[in-house]
Amino acid sequence: MPATRPQVRPLPPQASIPSSRPASIRLAIRGLDPALFAPLFRLADAALMARGIRRVVVPEDPGIQYPCRVSLDYPQAGEEMLLLNYRHLDHPASPYRSEGPIFVRRGVPAFDAVDRLPPIIIQRPMAVRAYDEEMMMVEAEIAGKDELADLARQWLEQPGIAHVDVHSMRRGCFFCRIHRR
Repeated sequence: MPATRPQVRPLPPQASIPSSRPASIRLAIRGLDPALFAPLFRLADAALMARGIRRVVVPEDPGIQYPCRVSLDYPQAGEEMLLLNYRHLDHPASPYRSEGPIFVRRGVPAFDAVDRLPPIIIQRPMAVRAYDEEMMMVEAEIAGKDELADLARQWLEQPGIAHVDVHSMRRGCFFCRIHRR
């Protein structure tokens, strides 16, 4: 089912990270690699369904219901997306090993920024979780857009924290990972 080419929109000005803390740690955020998903877009719907993947054409007025984990932005009406299961925490010895449903857009570059929050995590409160090198959860909190960056910095200042994952608060879906830079 062909869809219109996605329009890559510039990030809104409010996407810069507000902070009341000194920027001792810079926050690096990158969307998932689009190359992981590109071959899937070429499959027929039946082949996708056999893999537990659904093709979605974004309806009119999608609001914030289809957050792309590649561009870390929202799609336009008519764009083609895939809804699939993705393992974002894959350490075989960790009890926190985790996977879940994500949306990915066709043909968009990965979000890649330092000290700038992506659009999909500044629209609502998010569940924020800090992990060590062995993928053991060390901290967890709910944070709004004005608190998220400070919280991630505070945790990443601790030497034992490897990264911070951001999840939707209501459904727990993985949105993105934050590293120190």
